[in-house]
Amino acid sequence: MSKLLKFNTTSGGGLSLKKEFTSVRVIDIILNPSHPKYKNVDSIGTIFYSNIDTKKKTTNPETLPIAIPLFTFQKYFPLINEIVLITSIDTDNSNKKREKKIFYLPNINLWNNPHHNAMPITSTYKSDNKQFSNSQDGLSNKQSNNPIEILLGETFKEKDFIKPLRPFEGDNILEGRFGNTIRLGSTSKPLNPWSQNGENSDPIIIIRNGQFNDTNDDTFIPNVENINNDDSSIYLTSNQNISNFEVASKNMQSYIKGADKPYISPEDQLTEPLEKDLQ
Repeated sequence: MSKLLKFNTTSGGGLSLKKEFTSVRVIDIILNPSHPKYKNVDSIGTIFYSNIDTKKKTTNPETLPIAIPLFTFQKYFPLINEIVLITSIDTDNSNKKREKKIFYLPNINLWNNPHHNAMPITSTYKSDNKQFSNSQDGLSNKQSNNPIEILLGETFKEKDFIKPLRPFEGDNILEGRFGNTIRLGSTSKPLNPWSQNGENSDPIIIIRNGQFNDTNDDTFIPNVENINNDDSSIYLTSNQNISNFEVASKNMQSYIKGADKPYISPEDQLTEPLEKDLQ
């Protein structure tokens, strides 16, 4: 296995942390009770991994070592064929015996893309080695006539238009795998659509769900939120003015059920009670 990082540590409280991280490939992961290796709720997030240098495709969890998430405060589990770093910790179990546990960190940022960072066993795709090399080089995100289908999970579908967000100075950005993002940013004149008014460093929060698929763009250049074309979004502004915002319709009647009916204000809709209602 490839040792990527070494560091000095101290131990205490019955824990002893080894001084190295090791890179491994995720072969399988437990995400729900239907997994054949599921035991209890503590099994969620457990990965089965292999040496990244192996040339043989191994999919049987029975023959593979396991690792559990290192962090408790964030659930960001890897996809199949992504690379993670693992480390081992010696702990005292209930019988006061030393027990080694393997923990893993979130997936390594191989391709600098939030969608996925998988690195499958290349020998599995021998007939498409040239195409696989091109995708590794980041030449284009345009699908070919014979795209390689890399195993990433049971339901995860690769979408080649998902790009990272373009950062601006001071931004704190959280990116999901599916074009859902949160930007804790600010006015950065004149670099983006929300920085036409106010002063630099005025705060803004942008929550976006669903990245715009620009079919004319086949590059991997990071993009910026598009309020008119993204699936949905929330802009929490301070002194900004979203000047490029296009409303769905400027016709008041478009907001009324049955647009062929004339608009009647709520006050005008009030009627005198019928005589029978007064009895």
